[in-house]
Amino acid sequence: MSLRNVEIAPLRRTPPFRKIAIGTWTGPGDPQIYGTLEVDLTRALAWRDRQPADGPRITVTHMVARALGLAMRRYPDLNGFIRFKRIYLRKSVDIFFQVTVRHDSGRNDLAGLRITEVDRKGVARIAEEMAAKVERVRQRRDTELQKTSKMLSMLPGWLVGFFLNLSGFVSYALNLRLPGIPPDQFGGCMVTNVGSMGLDVAYAPLVPYARTPLIILLGEAKRRPVVVEDEEGERIEARTIVTLNATIDHRFCDGALLAKMVRAIQAVFADPDRWFEEGADPAEL
Repeated sequence: MSLRNVEIAPLRRTPPFRKIAIGTWTGPGDPQIYGTLEVDLTRALAWRDRQPADGPRITVTHMVARALGLAMRRYPDLNGFIRFKRIYLRKSVDIFFQVTVRHDSGRNDLAGLRITEVDRKGVARIAEEMAAKVERVRQRRDTELQKTSKMLSMLPGWLVGFFLNLSGFVSYALNLRLPGIPPDQFGGCMVTNVGSMGLDVAYAPLVPYARTPLIILLGEAKRRPVVVEDEEGERIEARTIVTLNATIDHRFCDGALLAKMVRAIQAVFADPDRWFEEGADPAEL
């Protein structure tokens, strides 16, 4: 078994801005930038309604995961972490999801799960994998999660922060796997659906020990008035819109890269028949 925590490769020809950013900030506690993107779900929801009734239950979270995976594969500079003042890029596009799990006892717990190689999986497959992982957590059959939770529960409160920072240093700065901790368990992006709490706009802080440069909070999908332009001119329609609220590590992303990511995500939702299925080439985004 490999001792490496993550399969990585160094970023070649680091742009001057990145070097300045790395030299300016020492950790994701300060270089946070924020942004909100409104996504029109009209075509995506129509695509979902055409899917087989006996298929997996598809939600906006699964669609956003697919779009993010394709965008991160098309523009991989955001899918990395910093070790010893140098950016290293992950070779796999993995996304971590925070979900609420309802147990048979009726108690709700907040849990996390990672879907690997999201860029290579269609929306239906992502939905199927997430459902299976949630069920494993609900039935307490996710042994990796249970080991990590048990390890943290045994530590006194004053030692938890030290342990988390130490595990982050060993896992990423040294790039070594720690016993009892899943490899690169947070991936290159974290996604949380706060729309279930009735929120439209909310932002989350970057997590220092996770080495994840991008966090997305999904707002509540709502019907809203939208100005639509076509050959007949402009008109106002009621359309279902969802907000993607992003917290980004500025050391990895400038305005030019962010604009490219936004265009890629919008392109995916504009043509779900093409991009929601497996086999689409992100190079064409």
